[in-house]
Amino acid sequence: MPDPKCHPLSAEYICQALCKKGLISQAQEAQIRKNGKSIQRKLEKDQARPNETSSVGGRIPVPITIIDVIVSINLQRTGDPSKRLGEEIIFQTLTDAWRFPFREIDPLKLDLNLVTTTIPRNFAMRHLVLPIAVKDGSLTVATPNPFNTEVFQDISQASLLKVKPVVSPKTDIIKLIGEFFRFKRSIMKAEHQFADPLVDLGNLEQYVRLQSPDELPANDQHIVNAVNYLFSYAFDQQAHHLPGGIDGYLGELDRKGMKRRTFSLYP
Repeated sequence: MPDPKCHPLSAEYICQALCKKGLISQAQEAQIRKNGKSIQRKLEKDQARPNETSSVGGRIPVPITIIDVIVSINLQRTGDPSKRLGEEIIFQTLTDAWRFPFREIDPLKLDLNLVTTTIPRNFAMRHLVLPIAVKDGSLTVATPNPFNTEVFQDISQASLLKVKPVVSPKTDIIKLIGEFFRFKRSIMKAEHQFADPLVDLGNLEQYVRLQSPDELPANDQHIVNAVNYLFSYAFDQQAHHLPGGIDGYLGELDRKGMKRRTFSLYP
């Protein structure tokens, strides 16, 4: 185990955990310690630069950690030089040392309303917390920092539930928070259009079959956005989707053709 006197998120603690697991050598640890601060400053500058997605819902900067630094170096694993030291294996190793459960998040199993109504987007992104399940009076929250006790207390007070933190990679948390809140926004805008008698729910499939934005009426874009978000998750998970037709639902089929999950286009 790493030195318990070190903070669990410190460079010293994390490097010790990776060394003891045989993922980095002492020479690589020295490299991280020597260049860590300069690499961190570079990553912070890169994050501060505007990009194509910075205007979507407002861009919220998140702290750059020593884990981000290690991932950016793209080190070879000491025990298996054919593999790189990626974010997922780092967090899996740290959860053993931290004694917190690791959770690989399947976006298809997340509840849209749980994710988007339990915690405000700005709070979720600033503190990197993602509600993923409720069971027996406990709210499971995925985060790369399971030691953020004040944040968990705030969530518990707001939700009236006991918070159970689990560890997930930072990039997964950021991606899912962004995607789910954008999806929710598209759903809400689409719902207003579904209430319009001019929108034919029985022909929802036509919005998916359009070949280009030029063929798409401008006022129907949010419907397509909502549908496309559903399909994007299926492609990410290598699943197959079929449009549900008149009821406003989309069904997902697994590789054997069995129905796994149904998505509602209504929040």
